[in-house]
Amino acid sequence: MIYYWYRLFRILIGGKFQKKLSFEDVYTRSYRVGVFDCEGLRVMTSHKYFVYMDFIRWEMIARTNFFNAIVKKRLAPILGSQKIIHKKPIKLGTKFNVKLETVGWDDKWLYCLHTFEQNGTIMAVGVTKGLVWKKDEPQALMEVLINSGVTNLNKKTPDWVLQLFDNDKNILSNTELN
Repeated sequence: MIYYWYRLFRILIGGKFQKKLSFEDVYTRSYRVGVFDCEGLRVMTSHKYFVYMDFIRWEMIARTNFFNAIVKKRLAPILGSQKIIHKKPIKLGTKFNVKLETVGWDDKWLYCLHTFEQNGTIMAVGVTKGLVWKKDEPQALMEVLINSGVTNLNKKTPDWVLQLFDNDKNILSNTELN
């Protein structure tokens, strides 16, 4: 966990000194599978995919005007749900790329697609939905997007992405704590 927070701190500080990106750009980052990323010292463990998805999302936030828009209003970006589909394992010591694309939004949710690629092959695909939060209340996403300089405010989320998250509320309401 110390490494995670160290890496996030580096991303947020580094974002101030790197070239600014557009929130609507597709962003790619290369990583290498380390020993502590693996299970049985062979392949990347499933929870590490989510960590790398966090890293690239935070880097995109830090390198766009989205960061300034949420900090000025004292908002917090919150992850609402995430799904991942594993196709092939990523092995110890190998390089891979994570591609992040913001695929759409509505008044509340922002949807992102994360593609894990290695040597031109898709290894896994992750989809996330997030929102901005202040004092236990979700905030209007459109206002934050406008303040971030987003030009296309009508970016409709693909139906297949929305369908991934259709049952989230039902799952939560039907889950009982014993």
